[in-house]
Amino acid sequence: MLAFLALMFVFPQVQGQDKSGVLFYSQKGPGSMHAPLLVSLVIGLCVGFLAQRSRFCTMGAIRDFVLFKQSHLLSGAIALVVVAFITNLILGQFHPGFAKQPVAHTMSLWNFAGMVVAGLAFALAGGCPGRQLFLAGEGDGHAAVFVLGMIVGAAFAHNFGLASSADGVGPYGIAAVVIGLLTCLFIGFTMRKEVAVA
Repeated sequence: MLAFLALMFVFPQVQGQDKSGVLFYSQKGPGSMHAPLLVSLVIGLCVGFLAQRSRFCTMGAIRDFVLFKQSHLLSGAIALVVVAFITNLILGQFHPGFAKQPVAHTMSLWNFAGMVVAGLAFALAGGCPGRQLFLAGEGDGHAAVFVLGMIVGAAFAHNFGLASSADGVGPYGIAAVVIGLLTCLFIGFTMRKEVAVA
């Protein structure tokens, strides 16, 4: 990640150009909508510090509440949802449902199926994407591989017609969801540990 950051400083984004040195920059769509680099770094470090100290994880919050009746992590997840809801109301960006969402389509079945695959993959990995980022920052090698997989997967999806857009599911998106679900189920059922009962 430090190497990518160094590349951004060496080849900064030039307004109106999609390429700077070895880096490509989005000119439209969600990739082009970002805060200035230094603002992103400062806020990212603050959020990362708070999330690491609180062990924030949305999936862990549900796990701990269901299995152990502990609400410490769940209170953080609820606080995140409440603050995001209020912020979006204040900014006039609250739109319930899939319509009028940034880069979202209204094909409900494939929205749901895609999130099932994502949720199952995160459960198999042992935590939500945010938690994997925080663990990678702490030096956890498994989490770092997961984060690199997310980055490579996103690039692959956007370059090979797998990603969806406001126009609908990508040309190969449905096949990718089905293959992803089957792959996760295969991994889940073949890699589970047998528990000995005394």
